[in-house]
Amino acid sequence: DTSKSFLRFCKESSEVARIDSLPFPHSHLRPLTKLTIYGTVTSMRMVFSPLINTLVVPMLGGFFLGKKGLLFLMSGSNVLILCLSIFLMNSGQSWVAARKYILYGFLRESGVVIGPDSKHYKYLGVGAMIGGPFEDTTGPALNNFIKFVAVFALVTESLYDAEPENTWPYGCACIVISLFLIVAFKFGLTLVLNCISSFLRHRQLRTSGEDQDEEAQEEGEMDQDRAAIERSQTARSQTVQ
Repeated sequence: DTSKSFLRFCKESSEVARIDSLPFPHSHLRPLTKLTIYGTVTSMRMVFSPLINTLVVPMLGGFFLGKKGLLFLMSGSNVLILCLSIFLMNSGQSWVAARKYILYGFLRESGVVIGPDSKHYKYLGVGAMIGGPFEDTTGPALNNFIKFVAVFALVTESLYDAEPENTWPYGCACIVISLFLIVAFKFGLTLVLNCISSFLRHRQLRTSGEDQDEEAQEEGEMDQDRAAIERSQTARSQTVQ
């Protein structure tokens, strides 16, 4: 989704095009700034949704299932996340190891070495792009995720009852609030940043216009002073004659 959004942004926006009238690297400074801003906003929008879900999951378990149900939910989540994390890290290492196996010439077919120039190596390039994030980011991130969920469940333990007869309306309220926050951060963040950027742009234009007016006023005063000096010099020369 991120790559597709970047591609769509580059096609639709004319501000990321190279400025032909400027030499390198000045021709690329403004487009790279726009891409950096867009990437920052996109990454922030992607972070808020998992963060909200992380906070809401233990609250929903406590409100809808009670304390006992929350304990079973945390236990099952720990086992599931552990298995999934190990699976992702091992699969990512397998992808990367298979690519290196061909790169160093260990793969043979009928006595012929299958090296980096083969189609097998090209196909494994896609696997390396998938396996690298699995090995380095996705698997370890799941461990931190379940730890954070468990800690938040322990911190909010006093909000839940042993049975969910009286707390399930709070769970419905959590669902509504979480959906509202996800939508707000997904669309509202871009709207707020656009308003701030437009305000700063108008302020910069107004400041530049005021500077131009001051420069024009100073030039007018200098012209008047120059004309006064010329008149005084002319009157002095006439007096001497």
